[in-house]
Amino acid sequence: MIIKLAGIALAEIFIYSLLKAYKPEYAVISEIVCGVVIFLSLGSEISDIKAFFESAALSSGIEVRFSEVLLKALGTALIAQLAADSARDNGQSALAEKIELAGKVLILAISLPILKAVLQMITEFSKNR
Repeated sequence: MIIKLAGIALAEIFIYSLLKAYKPEYAVISEIVCGVVIFLSLGSEISDIKAFFESAALSSGIEVRFSEVLLKALGTALIAQLAADSARDNGQSALAEKIELAGKVLILAISLPILKAVLQMITEFSKNR
């Protein structure tokens, strides 16, 4: 798999270099498309990771929704990083910082069910003491 991804990346470097010299406006598009292709190429691995988290949650007695929250947060972080890196590579560092901030806010929002459950556990524990 890594050889395939490295090949895609090397091809993109070549295409990007050519486009940047002759059609810079298309170079950015090719970079974004390549990032999306690489991300989508990981579909089976992402499915395996999701299955592992669900299995681990079921075997440990943890609610499956918590593992789903973890995966959503991880996916949000990866997509935000991909978008921010693309922006930064194209000289848009201010936009990259805004994307990273938005990703962090979204991760916090996605994590609220876990934070709520932790607070409930603390409250229950303190009542039983």
